[in-house]
Amino acid sequence: MKVNFVVRRTKKNSDGYVPIEMTICVKGKRQYVSTGRSVMPSKFSPKTQTVKGDKELNEFLKAMKARVYSIETLLLTKGVNVTLETILDVLRHGEDEKTVTFLQVFDIHTENINKKVKQKLVTSTTLSKYKVTRGYLERYIKAELKKDDVLMKDLSPSFVENLFIYLLKFMTNNTAVQKMKQVKSVMRYAVEEGYIRVSPFKIVLKKEKKEVVPLTIDEVNIIRKKKIDIARLAKIRDLFVFECYTGLAFSDLASLSDKDFHVDEAGNKWIIKKRHKTNVVATIPLLPIALEILERYNYKLPCLTNVKYNAYLKELGDICNINKKLHSHLARHTWATILLNAGMDMVSVSKCLGHANSKITESTYAKVLPDKLFEKVKKVGDTLKKNGAFDK
Repeated sequence: MKVNFVVRRTKKNSDGYVPIEMTICVKGKRQYVSTGRSVMPSKFSPKTQTVKGDKELNEFLKAMKARVYSIETLLLTKGVNVTLETILDVLRHGEDEKTVTFLQVFDIHTENINKKVKQKLVTSTTLSKYKVTRGYLERYIKAELKKDDVLMKDLSPSFVENLFIYLLKFMTNNTAVQKMKQVKSVMRYAVEEGYIRVSPFKIVLKKEKKEVVPLTIDEVNIIRKKKIDIARLAKIRDLFVFECYTGLAFSDLASLSDKDFHVDEAGNKWIIKKRHKTNVVATIPLLPIALEILERYNYKLPCLTNVKYNAYLKELGDICNINKKLHSHLARHTWATILLNAGMDMVSVSKCLGHANSKITESTYAKVLPDKLFEKVKKVGDTLKKNGAFDK
């Protein structure tokens, strides 16, 4: 930070005096601040930053400059980002103990989440999502507001609305809504801690309900049996088919280890694993196809990022001529639907998926495939026919 004084010769009054203004420069940004004092231009020395023959005025300017540097020290001590905006805010409104910026509060809130991760109260995935959202926030403030940060007390409903619009440039509505929920949590935290009196989060957001159509057994078999010469895609195919026959979410697939595999007294093999997202235990019987894939990789499945995985799945769908968009969660839907259409009860399916209760399973995955639906309706028709319902 640099603080200097200049005289504005373009603002000379009728007596020939010009105002003395203080310039504050922080990270390349400059602001002129009135000192409330004027001087004859010839008496001010830019080199020494003093007024010739006016000891009292020089002491005043010295004190004013010292005040700005003391504000910088104050903000650093509090751990608040030193920006032109935070310096000016304290200079104009006094040393409010709760002077803090949005990104600063976001960081404090995120650190609290980090502590909960260490206590195993929340998952590291949650922490990662907040960090990603923080990155978008920083880019939004720089791109749209042309600032490094913004004071909490300067936040407004329009800031929130424009943030949502900005996010929609980079992601789907549902993903943007999820990130806005994190922003809302931080703002609620700011109110609870006294940084602001009222949350500026007034926008009402709705997720778009998207129907996920699972793969049929035939489609899974097309993928499973497809001859693939590209080693990278062959591995992706194996991972996806393994998901289709275990229902593991990507985060659980990526963290699968030896301790998650179990053999019961009858020799049946299982995956028994706490889900990364919810900490609820999923109990998954290993069917022959899943076991075959595990044995192919000596129980050490290939590892890659979720982004790359879903990108490669798109390629896989194209070469297999599958008209549905392949993504990690589609495999989970497929597994649930396979189990349900095979006649497994909702409670058992819930245990395989690692849901806290069967209501979640029913509301999310209870989809009946068309061929099974026809079979069920046909059975009803046969019963009605036997009872004479169709007799003329």
